[in-house]
Amino acid sequence: MPDRSKLKERPKSTDQPANPTCAVVERDAIRNAIAEWALARDTGQWERLRSLYAPGATMQTTWFEGSAGEFIERSAKGFGRSAIAQHLVGASVIDLCGARAIAETRIVLLLRAALGQSQVDVTCYGRFVDFFESRRSKWRIWKRVPVYEKDRIDPVNPADQLDIDREVLSQFAEGYRHLAYVQSRAGANVTKGLIEPGSVEEKDLYREGAEWLAQGRSKS
Repeated sequence: MPDRSKLKERPKSTDQPANPTCAVVERDAIRNAIAEWALARDTGQWERLRSLYAPGATMQTTWFEGSAGEFIERSAKGFGRSAIAQHLVGASVIDLCGARAIAETRIVLLLRAALGQSQVDVTCYGRFVDFFESRRSKWRIWKRVPVYEKDRIDPVNPADQLDIDREVLSQFAEGYRHLAYVQSRAGANVTKGLIEPGSVEEKDLYREGAEWLAQGRSKS
């Protein structure tokens, strides 16, 4: 379980719009972009998804790390073939500074896929940490990093007995262990070095976000 004391070190706003109403509008726009991302990704609306990223944006997931453009192309190529994924978006905490923002959002990833002769459902809980930029009055994702906290696996048919290699399963971090196991069994290369809750890497991510956010005033 994540060390909640560590989570207090997330970046804080270094600047706020002078008009409180403006801040509300900006945060709503960012929340809408996060929700739109989930719907576009899960329903295969690729051009809509592409419009949510800033030029040069990067993405990280359990199965991918690289440019947002390549992420979209690979997502489109594999859409509906071997697994069905849904992203449920929860509450967001958003810090603003000029033309930049950091959003941290609760998410639940639901994956249905084949594992051996069975169909399984994997449920993974975590957070998206998004670096946002405002370009031409539209908030776009510049960088997304996930923090996976816990997950579980269930057979779709309760009568099925899942054949899981416990040694292989134990090689993956606890927060996304079953998700990575199912994806690796389907041929995916699991991303190395994913951030774990309460880790030094998580603190480094928050520090990076705070430094990046502080430069937002000059970009506005």
